[in-house]
Amino acid sequence: MKRASLRKPPAKAPAAAFPWWAPALIVLAGVLVYSRGLAGPFVYDDRGTVTDNRTIEDLWSGDVLNAPHETPVAGRPVANLSFALNYAFGGRDVTGYHVVNIVLHVLCGLAVFGIVRRSQPSEEAAFAVALLWTVHPLNSEAVNYLTQRTESLMALCYLTTLYCARRAHDGVRRGRWEFFAIAACALGMGSKESMVTAPLAVLLYDRLFLFDSFAKAIRARGRLYVGLASTWLLLAALVWSAPRNLSAGFSAHDADVWTYLLNQTVMITRYLWLALWPRPLVLYYGWPLPMSLADVVYQATLIVALLALTIFALRRYPRLGFLGLMFFITLAPTSSILPIATYVLLTEAAPE
Repeated sequence: MKRASLRKPPAKAPAAAFPWWAPALIVLAGVLVYSRGLAGPFVYDDRGTVTDNRTIEDLWSGDVLNAPHETPVAGRPVANLSFALNYAFGGRDVTGYHVVNIVLHVLCGLAVFGIVRRSQPSEEAAFAVALLWTVHPLNSEAVNYLTQRTESLMALCYLTTLYCARRAHDGVRRGRWEFFAIAACALGMGSKESMVTAPLAVLLYDRLFLFDSFAKAIRARGRLYVGLASTWLLLAALVWSAPRNLSAGFSAHDADVWTYLLNQTVMITRYLWLALWPRPLVLYYGWPLPMSLADVVYQATLIVALLALTIFALRRYPRLGFLGLMFFITLAPTSSILPIATYVLLTEAAPE
């Protein structure tokens, strides 16, 4: 980690320092970009999530928090509840589901703006980052593919957790912001399992942006960390109550640990390229291919190099290193050795 003598305290941005039209433009851009998809039909897993999901038909039934097993909303009661709210207001009219997905994505963009704005002194940069993130085509799957609302909900809760934790450090209504951070973290655990890294992300953000050591961070914010970590118990209970053995876990068919890891090596590098040049975008990459280490040597070398650069940056430029660290941490639950057989894998049938 960078030595304390070289660290500078982050600049604190006044709440009203940036013009009101900045977040308004982020909202407008997100709505304009994705409104063309309002008529998109239900596809793929939307059948298990919406069209054949009877638990969303009664908002006041206890079943709404207990989605059918082996579906994308199993063990994700917050996501299933959101679909039930859609059904209560519009049945299975696809437009309403798309509207909610767009709203969730735009809120994520605003959360990105809030976090970046409070993490570095340039508010113009914060606006540019949030605007680019909001309209980037790589996010289109999470917005237009209705089942991927689980991803958008989790992302919104993840970003809200970070934002509220950052606001709690400012000292104004500290207890209230800590409560909001813990509540958002709990909701995220009920949206998608990838939320598991959020408590760790808050601790690492504090260490790299706000405190000179982990010890100081824990002494100052121990109550918050304990509250965030307690949401892991909720996640454990949800995973235990609704396992998806057909699509995830070490028993998943057609996706042993080694095959999954090698395929994910290819997919990670592909998505890195798509972040720079988002074409072509593919909704479904199919099932994993049998591979050897020799088949992915270039991709594996790139990933190892990025990891080495992240470690170097953490020592010399910790705030820049935080971006690389979050890249690996947020990918770890789904792109390491834990097989998710139906989750973004490589196939020869994928168009180039």
